[in-house]
Amino acid sequence: MMYCTKCQVEYPDDLRFCPQCSSPLVATMAPPAVSVAAAPVGAGAAPTPGAGLGSVAARIVAHLIDLVFLIMAFWLMGTIVGSMFGGLTESGFNLNGAPALLIMLLTGVVFFLYLVLFEGLFGTTVGKLFLGLRVRNVDGRRCGFGQALVRNLLRIVDGLPLLYVAGLITTLLTKKKQRVGDLAAHTIVVAKAFGNLQRVGAAAFLVLCLAGTVIGSVYVRRHPRVPRVVFAITNLRFADSENAPPRATLEYKPGDEVRMFYEVPGYTLDQNSYVQVVTHNNVLAPDGRPLFETQTIEVRQKTDANGGPVKCNFRVNLPVWAPAGKYAVNIQAEDQAAHKVQSASYQFTVNAPPVGTSPTLVARNIEISTGRDSPALNPPVLTAGQSVWLRFRILGVKANERGQVLLTEDWGVLGPDSKPVFQHSGDTIVNGEFVYTPLFIPSNDSLDVPSGTDPGEYKFQVVLHDKIGNADFNFEQPFTINKP
Repeated sequence: MMYCTKCQVEYPDDLRFCPQCSSPLVATMAPPAVSVAAAPVGAGAAPTPGAGLGSVAARIVAHLIDLVFLIMAFWLMGTIVGSMFGGLTESGFNLNGAPALLIMLLTGVVFFLYLVLFEGLFGTTVGKLFLGLRVRNVDGRRCGFGQALVRNLLRIVDGLPLLYVAGLITTLLTKKKQRVGDLAAHTIVVAKAFGNLQRVGAAAFLVLCLAGTVIGSVYVRRHPRVPRVVFAITNLRFADSENAPPRATLEYKPGDEVRMFYEVPGYTLDQNSYVQVVTHNNVLAPDGRPLFETQTIEVRQKTDANGGPVKCNFRVNLPVWAPAGKYAVNIQAEDQAAHKVQSASYQFTVNAPPVGTSPTLVARNIEISTGRDSPALNPPVLTAGQSVWLRFRILGVKANERGQVLLTEDWGVLGPDSKPVFQHSGDTIVNGEFVYTPLFIPSNDSLDVPSGTDPGEYKFQVVLHDKIGNADFNFEQPFTINKP
C-alpha cells in the first residue's frame, strides 16, 4: 500500500503522489507511528484504498453545472451568427442549413476549450470545483494539457449512444471509476475539498460569464451585421401589373381592376425547412362592409433561411355599381410555423357619380340607343334596319340570408297600333350570391329592327320580378322608328 504522511490516507500501490495534496507517497505495510493522542473509543477507522475517488453522482451533477457554459456559448454564438446572416428574430434567432451548422460548431469548440483549459490549468472546472472534484494523473500527479485534451476529445465516445451511456457504464465497471476518456488519458477524478475563497471565485466567474453573455447578446442585437428581419407586411404597392411602377394615383372608377403587390419577410421555417405563410385579403366598402369574399393566399414551399420574403399579390374587379368613397384593404398574414400574426390596412378611392337608392323595386336611368355602349338617343329616334337597345338600372333589389339575388323580366315591344310586335318571357337578369348587396343591377334589352318595319311610335314594355323580395315593377319606354 502507499500512504500519505500529510493527509494520513492510504492509496493503491500504483499511485506515487497524493491525489489531494500532491505529496510523495510512502510505501508501507501499515501507517507509520505518529505522535498524536489516542483516538477516542468509537472513532472512525482509517480510509480504505480508493476512498479519495470522486463519486459518480457528484461527477454527474458537476457536468450538469458545466452545461450552463454550453448554453451560454450556444446563445452567444447563435446571436452573433444570426446577426451575420440575418437570422435574428424578436425572441432570439432562427437559422437553418450552413448557418445552423456553424452555430453548433462554434458552440462545441467554445465548450471544448473551456473544459480543456480549466482542467489543464487548474485540474478542475467550475462544476467540479463546486462538487469538490479534481482531475489527476493516475499516479496522483497533476493533469496536464495533453491529458485534458485527450479525455475531453473522447467525450464523443463516452456520449454514445446518447446521454453518456458508454461513459457511465465504464465508470461503474472500472476500479478507479474511469470513463473511456480517463482510460485513454490515464486520468482519474478524485475528491478534493476546496476552500470557501475558491468557491466564491468560481461562483463569481460563473456570474461574470452570464453577465457577459447577456450584455454581448444585447449589444449584437442592437448592432447586427445584417438588420434583424421581423415578420411583417412590407413594400405594398398598387400597380397595374407585377412589373409596372406604382400607380401615380390611388383613384379608381367602377369597373376598374385593382391590383396590389406586397412582401412578407421574417417568416420562420418549419422543421422540414418549409415556408408556412398564409395571407387573408379583404376589401371593405366606404360603409365598412365587405365588398367581396376574403381572398386567402397560401405559400407552402421549401426554401432556405436566406430565401427572401414571400411575394404576394391579389386583384379585385370593382363592380359597376361600386359606391363612391374611400375603400379599405385589410391584410392579415399568418406565420403558421411560428404562430405569429401581423395585420396591415391600406386605402384607395373610387370616384363615381352618385347612385340613388330605393326601398322598393324600381327602374331608373332608362335610355334608348342603337348599341350596348352607344350614346343615348335624345330624342329616342332611329331608322328601320338599325338595332334598338333599352338600357336601365334596377334599384331596390333584395337578397336573402345567403346574399342571393334572383331577378327576372318579361319584356316586349308594342307597335304603333299598341299590339305586340315582339314578346319574351322569363329572362333571368341575375341569379347569384353577393357579399355586398348591389346598389343597382344594370340591365339591357335589344332588338334588331328589320328594314321594312313600318315607321311610327313604338314602345318597350318591361315587367321586372324580384323573386327574393317578392316584388314586381313594370314600365314602358317609347321610341320612334323612321323610314331609312
